[in-house]
Amino acid sequence: MRVATVDGLVTLFYDGSKELWNEELHEEWEYEFEEHEDKEIVNWESWNLSYECKQYLRERFPWQQIIVMEGVTVIPKYTFSYCWNIQRVTFANTVIRIEREAFLRCKSLIDIQWSDNLEYIGIQSFEKCNLSSVFLPPRCRFVSGWAFGFNENLTIFNVPQDTVLENGLPFIRAKFFDKSPFPNTFRTCIDHPEEINTWMKNINNHKDYALHRACSSYQPLKEVIMSIIENKGLRAFKTENSIGITPSQYLKENPYTDVTENDIIHDYLIKMMGEVV
Repeated sequence: MRVATVDGLVTLFYDGSKELWNEELHEEWEYEFEEHEDKEIVNWESWNLSYECKQYLRERFPWQQIIVMEGVTVIPKYTFSYCWNIQRVTFANTVIRIEREAFLRCKSLIDIQWSDNLEYIGIQSFEKCNLSSVFLPPRCRFVSGWAFGFNENLTIFNVPQDTVLENGLPFIRAKFFDKSPFPNTFRTCIDHPEEINTWMKNINNHKDYALHRACSSYQPLKEVIMSIIENKGLRAFKTENSIGITPSQYLKENPYTDVTENDIIHDYLIKMMGEVV
C-alpha cells in the first residue's frame, strides 16, 4: 500500500496487504469519542488518548481518497471507519463484498465508484456518511441494515430489482425516505420491511415515469431516451416522481451512462428543425 496525492487529494492505494483496523486502539478511540460532540473532533489531539492511539489516528485521518486496487475482493470490517476526511472511494471490479462498518462515519464521503461485481454490503457500512446519490451495481444481491442509514443528504437511492434490502433498514433516516409513504423511523422499518422493499423498487414504475426509468437504468440507451422525449417533449426531463426526483437528476447522477441531457436536447432540436425545414 502507498499514499500519494492524486487530483489534489491525499490518496491511499489500498491493496489489502495490511490490516488497517486495530481493535484495541479503535475501542480506545471510540470510548473517548463518545465523551465528546462531533464538533469537538478538531481537538482530538488534546483528548485523553494513548500515544499509540494518536499515532494510529494520525495515519488514518489524512486520507481523502481511497483507491481499491485490482485483486482485492473483500473490504474487511471497520477498515476505514471514522476516517473523517475521505471524500472519494473507487473500488476495483474485483471487489465483491464490503463488510460491516467498513466506512462508518466517513462524514466527508460524497462520491463512490462501485465495483461492477459487488454482491454484498454489510451492516452500517456507509452509515453517517455524506452521500447524496447511490446507484447500486446490477449484481448487488444483499444490502444489510443501516448500510446507508443517517446519510441526511441522500436523495437518490437506485437499487436493482433482485437486491434484498434487509428489513427495510438500509436507508433509515436518509433524506429521500422523508417523502416515502412511511414514517422515517426505526419502528416503521421493522414493522413493514416487505412493503418498504416493494415501494423502494417500484418508485418509477408508474406509467408517467418511463423517462425516469430510462435515465436511472444501468447503461441507459440514448435511443430509448430520445424516443420518450420525442413523445413527451423536453419538459419531461423536469417531471418529478413521488419523491421529487426528475429524469434530469437521475441522468446527471447516474454513474453508468455517458449520455448527457445536453446530448439529448441537441439531437432533439436538430431533429425538430429538420422536420420543420
